[in-house]
Amino acid sequence: MGRDLRVTRGRAALGAAMVLAMAACRVHRVPDETPAARETAAAAPSPVDHLATGELVEGTEHAFGLTLPRGLVLTGTFVPVAYASGRLAVHPVVQYFRARLEGGDLHEGDASATFEHVTVRGKPGVELSIHIDASIAGVRVEMRDTTPVPAPNLANDAERLKHVGLTPKGAFLDPKHLD
Repeated sequence: MGRDLRVTRGRAALGAAMVLAMAACRVHRVPDETPAARETAAAAPSPVDHLATGELVEGTEHAFGLTLPRGLVLTGTFVPVAYASGRLAVHPVVQYFRARLEGGDLHEGDASATFEHVTVRGKPGVELSIHIDASIAGVRVEMRDTTPVPAPNLANDAERLKHVGLTPKGAFLDPKHLD
C-alpha cells in the first residue's frame, strides 16, 4: 500500500516539473512600438484581392463576347438574345457593365437600367442593347444583339424591286406567295 503512494507522489512530482518546464519555455514577444515601426505598418498597402463595396468580379459565363459578373447565370441563350439572372443588385451590375462596354447611351433608374447601342470594349462589330431589371430574387438581364443588317448593294431600281418580290412595273413576281 505504501508503494502505491510513492508511485503516485513520483508521478505527481514529474507532472508538476513538466508543467513548470513548459511554462518557462514560453516566449513572450513585446511589440515593437518605435515610431518607424508604426509608420511602416500604417503605410503598408492593402492587399490586392480586396473589393470595394458593391464591386463585382468576372465570372465564367459569356454572352456576345461579354464576360458576365460572378453570381449572374445565363438562363436562356438564343441567336439574337440572351437572358441572365442572379442574386445581385441593379446598380453594381450597371457599374460592372459600364466598365466593360463603350459607346451608346445609359438610362438608369432606381430599379432598372438600359444600355442602348453599346459595344463590348475591344470587340467592335456587335451592337448590343442590355436591359437590367430588379426582381424579387435579385436582377434579370436581357442582352440583345441590335447590330443593323447591312442593306444589299443593288445597282438599279429593277434589282431593288426584284429583291422585295416585285416586277419592274410593281406587280408581284409570284402571286401565289403574297406574304
